[in-house]
Amino acid sequence: MSSEDVYKVARNIFGRYGAFFKTVVKEIGVEKALELHAEAHRELGVATAESIRESMGNVEFDLETLGPLLRDGNVSHGLLTEMVETPTSIQLKNSRCPVYDGYRMVGLDNETSEALCQHGAIAKIGTTVNLLNPKLTYELSHYRSKPDESCVEEIKPLED
Repeated sequence: MSSEDVYKVARNIFGRYGAFFKTVVKEIGVEKALELHAEAHRELGVATAESIRESMGNVEFDLETLGPLLRDGNVSHGLLTEMVETPTSIQLKNSRCPVYDGYRMVGLDNETSEALCQHGAIAKIGTTVNLLNPKLTYELSHYRSKPDESCVEEIKPLED
């Protein structure tokens, strides 16, 4: 399957999830829906960390290991991701994103899309990173304000 095919499939899946989320919000409100969204993503983060440990064995999960691992995970979901190493962190700059495009495809506004990404990414990837290396932290440091911008994820050491 080509990168473009993966992107289209992922965009459609996230579009369906976005439509489902809109329906849930109508029933229980946005705050409760985001809380449940984050809870489900934390569980995914635990499962992801367990899967990575199983497949990679007793590896030290430092910045040099986790950066490429997370970049490759993004790419496998159809994102166009550039990894940038800074003196203190690894940044993943995501230009094409099927999550963003899927949410927008079903009419989610930028504020709701960002809330879903912030709550979901921090819960899932933050949990995964923390379980693999409790001395590192993850954040979605920049969320695109328009379609042609990039989002930026960052992994860095916890501050003392």
